[in-house]
Amino acid sequence: MRLRRDLAGPAVIELMADPDHLLRHFDCVVIKDQKKIKIGRVLLEWGERKTAVYIKRYNAFSLCYRLQSFFARSAAAKSLRGAAILRQAGILTATPVAAVEMRRWGMLERSFYVSEEIVAAKTANAYWCENLKTIPGLQGFRMRRRFLTELSRRFGRLHRQRIYHDDLKDFNILVREDSQGRHKFFLLDLEGVRRCGYLPARRRVKNLVQLNRTLGRFLSRTEKLKFLKSYLDSGVKNHERQPAWVQHILRESERADRRSLAKSVNRRAA
Repeated sequence: MRLRRDLAGPAVIELMADPDHLLRHFDCVVIKDQKKIKIGRVLLEWGERKTAVYIKRYNAFSLCYRLQSFFARSAAAKSLRGAAILRQAGILTATPVAAVEMRRWGMLERSFYVSEEIVAAKTANAYWCENLKTIPGLQGFRMRRRFLTELSRRFGRLHRQRIYHDDLKDFNILVREDSQGRHKFFLLDLEGVRRCGYLPARRRVKNLVQLNRTLGRFLSRTEKLKFLKSYLDSGVKNHERQPAWVQHILRESERADRRSLAKSVNRRAA
C-alpha cells in the first residue's frame, strides 16, 4: 500500500487495507462495473473532514496478466506514478489518496487507485454541451473560442514537456471554472501517462486524433480547425507545416472512425 503521508493515520490505513469493502459500502455509488475495472464514489471522513473519493479497481482478468505482474507495475502503481509526473509538470489531476495492491505469492490479483473528487468539475464534453454550446450570440462564440484556445495550449504544454497520455479522450478531461472565470483542466485515467525522453510526432498525432474523435463530435469544422491551429501555434515552430498537420490529423481521424465502424459491424455479424 502507498498512502499519502498526511493521511497515514490508523483509521485511514484500516479503510485502505481493503478498498473492496468501500466499493460494497451502502453509500457507494458505482460509476462503472466491467470485466477489467470497477469505479465507485463514496464519502469518507478524514478526522473532522469529509471528502468524496473515487475508488478504481483494476482486476487481474487473465492468467497472462497475472504472470506479467511479477515483472511489471500494477495499474494502480502506474496511476500513482502518472499523477506524480503530471503534478511535477504543473498539470492538474485529482489528488491521489492511495494505491493498493492485492497479491498472492507475489502474483497480482487486483489493485486499487483512490483519489479525491474534483469538486464542481464536468467532463470536457459535458461542459462544452451544457455550459458553452447553449450560450447564444457573440458572447457564446467568444467563450467557446477561448475555451478551445485554453484547452489546446494546455495540451501543447503537455507535449512540450514530453508527457504522453495514451487515452486522451474528452471524458478523461475534467473542466472547472475558477473565481475569475478561467478554465482549469484536470487529467484522469493516469495509468498510461509517462514522460518520454523524446515524444515522436506519431504520439502527438494520436492524442490529437483521440480528442478530435471524442470532443470533436460536438464541434463544428471551424471549431475543430481553431483547436488544431491553436495547438500547432503553441507546439509546431515551422508554420509552413501546419496545414499538412491539420490535414493529417483529420485523415487519421476518418481512418480510425472507419476501423471502429468495421469492428462494430463484424461484432454484430458474429
